[in-house]
Amino acid sequence: MLSTLEKGCSIGHHIHKTSSEIIYVIEGEAKCVLDGKEEIVRAGQCHYCPKGACHSLRNDSEEILVMFDVVSEQ
Repeated sequence: MLSTLEKGCSIGHHIHKTSSEIIYVIEGEAKCVLDGKEEIVRAGQCHYCPKGACHSLRNDSEEILVMFDVVSEQ
């Protein structure tokens, strides 16, 4: 799915019980937290959340975050 996140907005902390997720950043920058570890993901990079893990994503930048998400049931 193609999605956007305005500056200051977030996808709250949640667990992937039955699926994994790949988030490819097309434009902007995302602060991702995966099982308590923070990383910055910029345009052209991916964030991966495996099945069973907890993660969140926040747009702390000044521009809109554009991303392509793939959620795979397992």
